[in-house]
Amino acid sequence: MFRSPFVPPAAQRRRPTRLLGSSTAGALAALVLLSGCGSASAPTSDGPEPDPAPTVAAAEAETADETSPQDETIESGSSPATADAEETEATGETEAEPAPEPDPEPVQPQSFSGTGAEVVMLESLGDDVFFAAVTHQGSSNIALWSVDENGQDLDLLVNDIGNYEGQVALNFSEDPAAIRVEADGDWTIDLVPLSEAPRWDGETTYEATGDSIVIVDGVADGLTPVTLTHQGESNFAIWAWGESYPDLIVNDIGTYDGTTLLPDGSLVLQVDADGAWTIAVQ
Repeated sequence: MFRSPFVPPAAQRRRPTRLLGSSTAGALAALVLLSGCGSASAPTSDGPEPDPAPTVAAAEAETADETSPQDETIESGSSPATADAEETEATGETEAEPAPEPDPEPVQPQSFSGTGAEVVMLESLGDDVFFAAVTHQGSSNIALWSVDENGQDLDLLVNDIGNYEGQVALNFSEDPAAIRVEADGDWTIDLVPLSEAPRWDGETTYEATGDSIVIVDGVADGLTPVTLTHQGESNFAIWAWGESYPDLIVNDIGTYDGTTLLPDGSLVLQVDADGAWTIAVQ
């Protein structure tokens, strides 16, 4: 009844690689300059050593002449950055921080009802996950397809005969834009947040009837055998949804009684059944 497409893992953010070419060139240039700054040895002479005073005085005069106005500004302690900081401190004005973006409003549950064949247009579901609670009062086939924005069928959500009541996955893997209904009687479709689905803690036997959505977060930790039963005539299938694609742990026809493994880290069970079924940790 439900096609389980592969759900790819979240794309990893890749940190950009820093280019080092210009920094390396600058470092090499600095090494070249430093290598030419060694001390030269004084020439030897038989005569008396000259008085160093004139040489020192000439060096000091040359240094004074080469002093730039920018050096004088730096020595006076009035750099542009310091001036801006002093002006800001004097006026008391500070740069305003950007206001945080508001959290997106949760999507409101949607409800629909009708009779016979119809197409139901859905409002955007955003990042929220929903299941659909469906009912049908009729004597013929009831079928529901989720449809994408291009009008292509995504999944067959419901396919039954006569009266129907059940819970089915809606946007667990893909975002539908509409639901196409084929029915001969009155029907209802209620979109329910996944967080409001029934929960099973694994401590006791869980019992339900028909198509169901069950939260099992925390039940499967490592190797977890579970015993399953089904009292029905049609298909009995269970998908265990984790953080990636779902595992099909049971797929049989009619009455079923057996033991299988609940995958480690399972979060939600999606059950297709036409009768009463149970699950219990062995």
